[in-house]
Amino acid sequence: MNSSVDSLNTPPSQPETGYAYRVTRRLIVLITAVMVLLSLAVAVLTLNEFNRLLTPELGNKARMIGRVVEADLKNALSYGIPFEAVYGADTYLQDIVDDHDELTYVAIVDADKRLLYQSGSIADSVARLLREPPQLPARIEETITELDIAIDHIAPIVFDGVEIGSIHVGIDRQFVQRQLEDILFDIVVILVAAVLVTLEVMLALLLVYGTGPIQRLNLLLDQQSRGDFTHVLNMRMGDTVSRAARQLSNEARKLHSNFINVCTRLGITLNALRVETSPGGTGARLRMVGNRFGLLTKAGLTPLRQTEAGNVRIPLFIFAFAEELQKSFLPLFVREIYTPIPWLSESVVIGLPIVIYLGILAIASPFAGGWAERYGSRRLFLAGLVPSVAGFLGCAVAGNIEELMLWRGITALGYAMVTISCQDYVIANSTAKSLSKNLIAFVGIIMSATMCGTAIGGILADRMGYHAVFAIAALLALFAGAVAAGMLTNDNRGLFRSAVDSEVPAVSRLRSAAIVLSNLRFVLFLLSVAIPANVIVAAYLWYLAPLYLSDLGATTSEIARVIMIYYLLIVLLSPLASRISDRSDWLGWFVGLGSLFSAGGLIGFYDWQSIWAVVLTVAVLGVAHALTRGAQIPLALEICSREIPIVGRNTVLSFLRFLERTGSMLGLLLAAMLIEVYGYAGTIGITGALVSGSAFLFLIFHVANRRSTVGSGLE
Repeated sequence: MNSSVDSLNTPPSQPETGYAYRVTRRLIVLITAVMVLLSLAVAVLTLNEFNRLLTPELGNKARMIGRVVEADLKNALSYGIPFEAVYGADTYLQDIVDDHDELTYVAIVDADKRLLYQSGSIADSVARLLREPPQLPARIEETITELDIAIDHIAPIVFDGVEIGSIHVGIDRQFVQRQLEDILFDIVVILVAAVLVTLEVMLALLLVYGTGPIQRLNLLLDQQSRGDFTHVLNMRMGDTVSRAARQLSNEARKLHSNFINVCTRLGITLNALRVETSPGGTGARLRMVGNRFGLLTKAGLTPLRQTEAGNVRIPLFIFAFAEELQKSFLPLFVREIYTPIPWLSESVVIGLPIVIYLGILAIASPFAGGWAERYGSRRLFLAGLVPSVAGFLGCAVAGNIEELMLWRGITALGYAMVTISCQDYVIANSTAKSLSKNLIAFVGIIMSATMCGTAIGGILADRMGYHAVFAIAALLALFAGAVAAGMLTNDNRGLFRSAVDSEVPAVSRLRSAAIVLSNLRFVLFLLSVAIPANVIVAAYLWYLAPLYLSDLGATTSEIARVIMIYYLLIVLLSPLASRISDRSDWLGWFVGLGSLFSAGGLIGFYDWQSIWAVVLTVAVLGVAHALTRGAQIPLALEICSREIPIVGRNTVLSFLRFLERTGSMLGLLLAAMLIEVYGYAGTIGITGALVSGSAFLFLIFHVANRRSTVGSGLE
């Protein structure tokens, strides 16, 4: 039989045709430009409308407050209390100012323009206004006066038909400006997120419905040009690609039909032609023709199914987006429902949900890899939605810290199952040439989803509350499952796995761990670079930064925007990092100096207690990790080059991920304990000092190892 017949699920030798690449690139540029222009137009219209409607609404609120104060004051006067001797009036007015962020002051003057009661900040310009109020109109209504610091709304107080004084409600002039700035920042965040979401969805749709059909047609043409007519394409669309595929498929069907008719007329069965003992003469010639053109396969004429690694883009993005909605506010949510736990400080308790999440994730990920091998990626993805959705809904109704820890642990199990299933799907449906590119795309999808989810989650939490965000995450996870059910296939055993894993001997987990950990360079790399990088992300970005920013007065939306900077820089700088990581001679230097640079961001700004200090620190971390995190994997594989033939590359990477997450968990607990003694700023500085020290240690041993390697003539 012709050995050139390909497996049904074999990816093509060329990941994409030149034509498909050009079409994809042009569409990306066009759609991105249209998306940005439309989003900017919507942003301008939204800001104008918000500006037009906000000031009148604040005026209505000032009038409402004036009426409430007047009604309460009249109620006191009706009991015979003198106007100038209402007990507790100042405290009452102060409570009103404290309850409304837009108020600068509330004051009451009598008919002789004497200030009787006040609350808030009364500036000189306000005091002059109170002494010399404008003439009230004949009708009883409000008068508005614009001052330096406030917009003063004046409402008369009329008791028994006599005007006895007036109420002054001051609206902060900067409040409108601050609201406009917040709306502008939120619009920018939504714009960036919308562009990234559009790109992800567009790329996935292009792979499935654009370049995918072109690639399948190209594969069919390649097979038929080599004389292989065992496959057909089932395309029902009316486009040129589908028509060409149907024409080629119909010709293949005619060829099979004619061959069967010839065999039938000669009284020779196909089974007889498939065996070596078939009759000679005409039978031998028919057998030669059948083998030459793939007409004697037992499966007959079969549809050509080509599973694409890109099919995982949309479901993975939606699911990761749902999971990351909580990232910017989880410590704040924990602090809100905090209940004391014996023997543990408050800062440690606040960090426990993240610790539980990281611990379950580290334990479950290796098992999820085995489940993907046994049951398939699609089934594991759908099964992982059960604990994920249950965890989101549980967090949405959690009323105490114990319940939140339980549900976050369940969510971690689901996240491990879903993400490992997607990683397995990508590996299984990639060729050796396309694997690296597809894995980089896999990490990029998660980073894009994390950035979008973090930013949007903060905006939603600021306006809808923490519990509602978890409910939205559950709905998005269900939607991701519906998309995955339609786009992922059950059979996910690709060429790469069968070609590589078959070369790795079966080694027990304990022996694999002993072999990998016997490499002292790998252990040093873990303790000095890989684990500290993850500690910074978990301890500082996920835990310290939200709490610190909240204490500095930042809102949930502002916290989300600050954390978003980290992931945005990673998304933008990842292509550069990918090119740099190809220079293997400099990987050690690059990773070590990058780790040192990230620690410098913590040390340089830790004592500058300002929101901008946190912004700069997060930006430094984003740049450092964008350029070095991608290089850590090839560096780890280079360090373990002797162990990989024994235990396999996947085993090395599994140990790397497990130990990174375990170290993150322990580092976060250490940071939580340090807060009780040194506070947020001190803990940030100590974390930076520890990371910088470990980076120095790695660089010293890296230099010594290179010298010894060069000296021994191995380079």
